[in-house]
Amino acid sequence: MKTPRTRRALAATSVVLLGVLATGCNGDSGDSSSAPATSEAATSEPVPSQGSEANPFAAELSGPDTGKPDQVLTETLTNKGRLPDAYQVVIEPADAAVVDEANFHLAPGESAKVYIKVVKTPFDVHLKSAGGGAPDQVAMTVQ
Repeated sequence: MKTPRTRRALAATSVVLLGVLATGCNGDSGDSSSAPATSEAATSEPVPSQGSEANPFAAELSGPDTGKPDQVLTETLTNKGRLPDAYQVVIEPADAAVVDEANFHLAPGESAKVYIKVVKTPFDVHLKSAGGGAPDQVAMTVQ
């Protein structure tokens, strides 16, 4: 019999593998993808925005962006993409705040509360996608 921890680990692994497969299957089989990028290519082929047809991953972190030491901020993390994704909330600098639960697995449209205890300001809240979305984005700066 599988334990809840084993089931969660299996689900997380499945989400990560799905993301890897989805990013590897972009439909571009031309030789130009293996050519080194030039500044000309970079301007003519923009990176697909999150949630677009070319990139089905998107996330949003919303809530207060100001805080004082010892205050707990309640943020809402929402998967705005078309595929399930795994997220990690990371604070920079690391000693500026403490995240109660930093790892999340969300289905499309699903939300979760993120509790951040402020130690000192300012700090950035990074949102890292483990499933193929933006590998690291600054979701907000807390002042």
